[in-house]
Amino acid sequence: MPSQSHHAFLDQLGSVDQLITIHGRIQSGKGRRHEQDALHKAGVVMTVAAWQAYIEKIIRETLNNIESGFYGPTATQTAPHWALHSFNLRRAEILGTVNKFNTPNTQNIQRIFQEAFDFDPWPCWEWYRGPRKWNGHQTRVRTDSWVKIRHAIAHGYPLPDNMDFLQDKNGNARLNLTLLRECLNHFKHIALQTDHSLRDYLENQYNIHSPW
Repeated sequence: MPSQSHHAFLDQLGSVDQLITIHGRIQSGKGRRHEQDALHKAGVVMTVAAWQAYIEKIIRETLNNIESGFYGPTATQTAPHWALHSFNLRRAEILGTVNKFNTPNTQNIQRIFQEAFDFDPWPCWEWYRGPRKWNGHQTRVRTDSWVKIRHAIAHGYPLPDNMDFLQDKNGNARLNLTLLRECLNHFKHIALQTDHSLRDYLENQYNIHSPW
């Protein structure tokens, strides 16, 4: 079962699905190409934003599950005061890092998970399903590429011209509906894999039964 954070992630991506639906209603004609381009850019920005929000929410959700193990309804006994005090200090430190988290590239995500829970999400991001045959490194490269594209759009910069998958037949960087869908599916994949892997990690390493 996915986490509450993952459910929220999918709900947030519903807006991107709406953009794709709107895209299909825009017919060819004068000015339509610019309207479609705006939808492509908005969709990428919203997708990466949903990914960032998921990371922030799943860390908070994990902290809540750890806290429940101290004195929640599933706790077998009340933890000693010093343990609760230490946890609350550590929780405040982690949440402070989350509140300053603003660039969801793979290095920052690995760092925030490892510093918070000693959990490394990278190994679970391999993608050997359907037409995609990517190892973890290839998946991370594409993830960071989408984050850079989001950054360029959000700050009004041209699209990066050093990414082969963005180039059209004339060598110009561009987005289209196919790439927007790829972006959407990419982050859906790594979010779900992160969700499952973190759940298993909490069960095995933190002895938290069915965190979600």
